[in-house]
Amino acid sequence: MPVIGIDLGTSNTCVAVVKNGVPQVILDDKGRSTLPSVMSLNKKGQFFIGYLAKAQMSVQPERTVHSAKRLLGQRFDSEEVQRILPFLSYSIMPSQDQMTCVMLGEQCLSPTEISAAILKKVKTLAENALGEPVHQAVISVPAHFDNKQRQETKHAAELAGLEVTRLINEPTAAALAYGYGTDMTKTIAVYDFGGGTFDISVLEIGEGIYNVLATGGDTFLGGNDFNQAIADKICDRFKKTTRIDLGIHSLAKQRILDAAEFAKMQLSSADQTLIDLPGIVPDIDPKYAIREVLTRAELEKLCTPLVERSFKICRNVFESAGLKKDDIDEVILVGGMTRMPLIRRMVRDWFGIAPNTAINPDEAVGIGAAIQAMALDNDEDVVLLLDVIPLTLSIETAGGVCIPLIPKNTKVPHRVSRVFTTSRDNQESVIISIFQGEGRHVEDNTRLATFELSGIRPARRMEPQIEVSLRIDVSGILSVTAIDLETKQSQSVQVVDMSMRALEALESEEQP
Repeated sequence: MPVIGIDLGTSNTCVAVVKNGVPQVILDDKGRSTLPSVMSLNKKGQFFIGYLAKAQMSVQPERTVHSAKRLLGQRFDSEEVQRILPFLSYSIMPSQDQMTCVMLGEQCLSPTEISAAILKKVKTLAENALGEPVHQAVISVPAHFDNKQRQETKHAAELAGLEVTRLINEPTAAALAYGYGTDMTKTIAVYDFGGGTFDISVLEIGEGIYNVLATGGDTFLGGNDFNQAIADKICDRFKKTTRIDLGIHSLAKQRILDAAEFAKMQLSSADQTLIDLPGIVPDIDPKYAIREVLTRAELEKLCTPLVERSFKICRNVFESAGLKKDDIDEVILVGGMTRMPLIRRMVRDWFGIAPNTAINPDEAVGIGAAIQAMALDNDEDVVLLLDVIPLTLSIETAGGVCIPLIPKNTKVPHRVSRVFTTSRDNQESVIISIFQGEGRHVEDNTRLATFELSGIRPARRMEPQIEVSLRIDVSGILSVTAIDLETKQSQSVQVVDMSMRALEALESEEQP
């Protein structure tokens, strides 16, 4: 049975496979290479995935979920979720465990369940195209995804009936697509600007070995933010002339976002485009309309700060890798946003070399995931990935201080152990808390797990020896073990932060 590669994107999802040594993207019955990562619920209570769902965005925005990947593994009260909350056309709320939950009609679905529905759709698509069942996949994730987000991606796949043989970082997958079948030896930078996330990875490629030197990114920087910048400008102009705040009109807000995205794409090949939205608030006055010209120069002025944010991340990654821009032989552009002339120009100016745009930015990551799937399935040495973790893993000590155990950009898999002790006399248990992030204190980092090791022999403070071991697997997922070296009492946990429900939302092929 084939093992497929899946690029589960914020905006679109791509699935690929390697047949007879040749990677190929799996097309749907209409010859399309990607599926919109969108889920909707119509008034009859039917769920839709992909193109049918996307068609509902401008009709029933409150019942159509897009960009669920941005919410994956996120607490509702997190800074990131609260920042995008005012811009969502659908409702989200905290679940019982304070994670983010999406309201779709009367149902509360986790972003993991929505991702599972999308994965189930592409699984079926692959099975129809290949003519046989598919049970295993390599799935790509943003390089900067934390442990929680990686775990939820695996859970989504399991709900969709897929065993994940490996999670692969998106820039690493793109590098595989770029270097597969060649004998090149180069140091490359993969600049990956997608619909919801940005990643930058620096790799050495040679003799089938893909050695990641450093990686970084932002899971809340992508094409969605460009669309929002354009939409905000349109709404501000409309409010100045009419005193009507379109931000509280969900249908108008979604129509403007759709128009902003279309204008952005048009301006990749044109100098100006017309945004024409008649009857924008029919419940107030059907005569109100938006009709204005947006030029490429105006677009670039709006979006330049977003691109500049990506270069701050690039700078940090180069420092971590101990490299200068002159050390890079080639810059590979990945992600739909890299079609934008502004990004291509700014990348060329920042790196000092013209970027490689030969790879289809929508398909490269899916193809790379398929290459890795083939290599794992056949147990062949055609490729060897030496990837890294994106964020430092630490343990909490007295005073809320985080002691780093595994620094960012450490190669995976990796295991480290360190001995700690008690802080009070006759202490019979200790609380172990593991955090992820670069801050020195717990409040500056993300808590991954907290568990108790009990049964410690009563003794004076600082006498017991508690060994804490952290293990990161090749998919970047964490397991933690704590053991009392004297009593041999131990406690282990694989870090999972979210309980799962069975997936009930399946797509209907009927028209909405």
